[in-house]
Amino acid sequence: MGNYQDLEYEFIERTIALINQYYASLDQYPFEKQYNYTLTINCLLGLIVMPKERALTYLPKLPINNNLKASIGLNETEFGGHISNLKTLIQSLRHSIAHFNIDVISEGDEQLIDWVEFTDSEHGHRLVARFRAKELLPFLKFYTESLLNNLKQYRNSKHQPRD
Repeated sequence: MGNYQDLEYEFIERTIALINQYYASLDQYPFEKQYNYTLTINCLLGLIVMPKERALTYLPKLPINNNLKASIGLNETEFGGHISNLKTLIQSLRHSIAHFNIDVISEGDEQLIDWVEFTDSEHGHRLVARFRAKELLPFLKFYTESLLNNLKQYRNSKHQPRD
């Protein structure tokens, strides 16, 4: 694809598209060469860390409750006690990712990725979020859609003529 018209918006949009493209072709690779979680963790930089603070200020402060978690498909994912809304979660994840306070956890001898855990090193490695691995992508899709919708609304209103 060519040049960016709107780097911030399109970079986020292209990063989630990149993840979707890879997941769509995952079955082309033998199991031991499927790097879907590696790609997803790499793309966290483009989805959560790279967007400027200006973009993150337009995230909704949706309360993180059982209804929201269920609507996204987060049945097993846990959030730290200090996380009350989407905006706080993304800000905390941003710090965790930027400082690479990420751990992958396996529950079995196969050493598969069962959980992806994010902690906050500035506060004694307290839990930010512990995603069931299969729930990370649905969360990222929800977050990305929310962020892109809010950026689009902001930019549309910003370019409206004043009365």
